[in-house]
Parts: sequence; C-alpha cells; structure tokens
Amino acid sequence: MSTSNGMLRGLAVASVFAGVLAALPARAELLASCAFSSGTSVGGDRIDRGLYVSNYPGQSLRSIKLRHVGGVAGAYKITMTARLSTFVGTVIGEPYTASVNLGTTVGTDVTYEFGDMPVPVGSRITFAMTATGPGTVFYDTGPDVSCSNVTETEDASAPLSSARRDHMGYEVRGRAATQSFYDCPFGTGGDHISRGVYITNFPGETLRKVSFRYETLTGGVRTMRLTARQDGYGGSVVGVVQTKTINFTGGAAGGQVIDWDFGGAFVRKNGTITFTHEVTAGDGNVYHSPTTGACSNVVETEGTGGTLDTTRGTRGIKVTGDREAGYRQVVEYFVPSLNHYFISGRPNEQALLDQFPAVYQRTGATFLGFPSVESPQGSVPICRFYLPASAGGPNSHFYGQPADCNAIIALSNPVFQFEGYDFAMYTPTSNVCPSYAPNKVYRSFNNRSTVNDGNHRYTTTVGNYNSMTALGWVAEGAVFCSDTTAP
Repeated sequence: MSTSNGMLRGLAVASVFAGVLAALPARAELLASCAFSSGTSVGGDRIDRGLYVSNYPGQSLRSIKLRHVGGVAGAYKITMTARLSTFVGTVIGEPYTASVNLGTTVGTDVTYEFGDMPVPVGSRITFAMTATGPGTVFYDTGPDVSCSNVTETEDASAPLSSARRDHMGYEVRGRAATQSFYDCPFGTGGDHISRGVYITNFPGETLRKVSFRYETLTGGVRTMRLTARQDGYGGSVVGVVQTKTINFTGGAAGGQVIDWDFGGAFVRKNGTITFTHEVTAGDGNVYHSPTTGACSNVVETEGTGGTLDTTRGTRGIKVTGDREAGYRQVVEYFVPSLNHYFISGRPNEQALLDQFPAVYQRTGATFLGFPSVESPQGSVPICRFYLPASAGGPNSHFYGQPADCNAIIALSNPVFQFEGYDFAMYTPTSNVCPSYAPNKVYRSFNNRSTVNDGNHRYTTTVGNYNSMTALGWVAEGAVFCSDTTAP
C-alpha cells in the first residue's frame, strides 16, 4: 500500500484533495504577502504565468492564498504545485487541487494547502498552476506597487522563466524561522551557579539555544552541565541535558558567554522553564553573570529546590526557540483488504487517506514526533521505503533510522522505493527510552516474508503489543521514543 504509487493514485485523489487540509491547526503565521486589489476586484493575468517567493522567512509551508476569476462563470478545478528553487525543483508535499465556482467579475479567494511541509529558511519557493473548467482562469496581480521577494514570471518553464512584474496579490503562511525570545545583556561579576534561573510565560513551543555568561576566580578546565526542566526544578527534563568542557581564564576579564543547544526540544507554550547548573569536573567556583538592564520574566532564585524558591532578581540570558513547534502527529491506519497496518506523519497525506475511510481505517492510535528537518538534538529522521507488488514486494512499507536508510539505498534494490523522510523521533538504547522521551513505540512483525506479505505494526501500548504477539506476530521491542512535553 502506498499513497504515492499504489491504491490512492488509482482512486484519483487529486480531484478530491480540495479543502481536506482545512482541519490543520490554524496557527501558522503570515510569512509573506502582497496586497490584493481593492474590494473583491481582480486585475489579473492567466494562471499559466508562474510566481516565486525568494528568501522565504519560514521553516515550513502551510498554504498560499490567491484570488481568482474565470473567463467564463462556472465550476473549475485548479491545481497548485509548490517546488523548491525552480519550476522543476523538488515538489513540496503534494500538488493541491481546489474545486471552486468562479465568477467573471467578483474575485474568489482560494487557499491552497500544503500540510506544513518543511522547507529550508531563506529558500526560494515556486508556484505553478493548471486548471480545468469552462474557460481561462486568472489571478489577481494587485495594485501596481512593488513588493519585496515576490516575482511573477511569463510562464512556469524551467528554471525560472523571465520576470514579468514584482507584485501580485498573495498570502503565504507557515511556521516562522527560529525566534530570539530573550536577549538580556550580560554584565560582569555574578552569583554562584548553584543559584537557579527560571523563565515564566515562555512564548514559544520549542527551546533551542540558551546562553549564559560565566566567570571563575581561578583559571582552568571545568566540565559543566546545564539541565532545563518544565514547570519547576523538579519538573520533567526538557530535551537532552547539556554538557560542555570549558577552559576558563580567571577573573572578570576571562568571562565567557557559552551557548547551550537544546536543538528545538518541545516545551509548554506560556509555561515556566527552569535552568540548573552543575560542575561535574574541576573547580566548582563558577559564577553566572547578571544583566545590565531589565529583563521581564527571567528570575534568579536562592537555590534550586523542588519549588521556585526565594527570588534574587534577574540574570543575563539569551534564549531562542520556535513560536510553533511543528510537531508531527504520527497516525496509524489499518487496510482491511491487505490486513496491513500503515503509519504516516505527513499532514497532507493523512488528509488524503482520510478521504477513503473504507480503505484506510484510522485505528485511533497516534504518537507525537517531529518534522524530519530541524528536528531536536538527539532525535533522528525516520526514512520510509515502499515495497510495491508491481516490483515483487509485499505492498507494504519499511521505516528506518539513517543507518538503515543508507544501507538500503546502497543496495540499489528496485523493490525498495525511497519515499523520503516521514518524521523524526528519539530512539531507545537497549530497549530503554531517555527520561525526556519515555513514551515507547513498539514494533511487531507479521512474519509473513516467505509468502511475500511482510508488514509491521507500530503500537504505543503494551496491551496492543502483547495482543499482536498472541496473534503470532514477532515482538521486536521498542523502536521509537516520544516526548512527554509535546503540545
């Protein structure tokens, strides 16, 4: 079973894709736009003219909105394809087809959804359209006012065609690039690192880099550890505990600003995050610096007790993160006709599958992962291969870690068709998940390779896992670990 090569293609899913992604969380930010014509009017060009957005300021593409009229009033299907770099670049997500009724004078706003698919910050994204219906379709080019970073092209030929104008009406939404949430300037001197620091009302859903300035009385090498926790000093650990070995020069002149990278670990938006330091090797006399200005929501405490104890003021600190985590809800489906299970962490693919509930049945099981790019420190991208029946495979999928993916690709086996990276997860060591991601995802195998019917099931409960073993499936243990602080 494959959404890209198998049964779904036979079901002509493109014609029913319109509108099904509207159920995605409507939190994505407006990242790029140019004004539409006033009111509902359309001053437009034919949609065979492409467009592209340069220096894209986000890390994902959720949607693009355009305004259309038809040369003839009636029902149209308009397909939008988004690609990286050029009009023949890598397709982002899946092409989206909107089914709309268009008039000839009053414009209709149409939003094309791409399922929050990851894109590199600063990239170029191209958009090309085709349409079927009773006439030609036009889109609004807006007032004759230049807009930065958008270009309409004469057509959508490779690589970027020739530029026609530097404006058109559009709105693009997605997850913004990593933000700087706190920038409290560092002073000199300070308090011993045994005093904790916490942040209240944290505005993001992930924690990336945290910076402190340190001083020591005497020079020398120290190994230090920084732990971030949710809610209080006894709360759940955020991401991976950070360890660094630092060579200090004694005195204020030898103070150093050190960056600790939590890699985008989930945190609770508007929650409290605590930070505690330890010196695990070397002289323990290390001090973190105050700030030279006011820094709201950043508090230093007398100690690091189980509660947020007596406050002492504020600290110098720099913190970056993401306003929207972009987590992936990985959904399990069952295909009765094959007696196979299938998982997907791709929002646009889930929307497609849900259009055929008799073929792809949600089991109700889900777990949280990350986008396959910009994933948190310690997690790994999970690749996916389709093994189609047409190539001699069991009409099933295989999911693996990077080492598995590279080994399979190196075999050049035509049975294994690479479908990219589906999501990212933490992984267990000796069947043990880390404390910051303790939720195990178990894998079972139906052991039917000899009749070319191999299939895996991924379950999040011991009960489901044991029931598969009772049915004769091979118990393969925990293969993924899910974060507890995920939104």
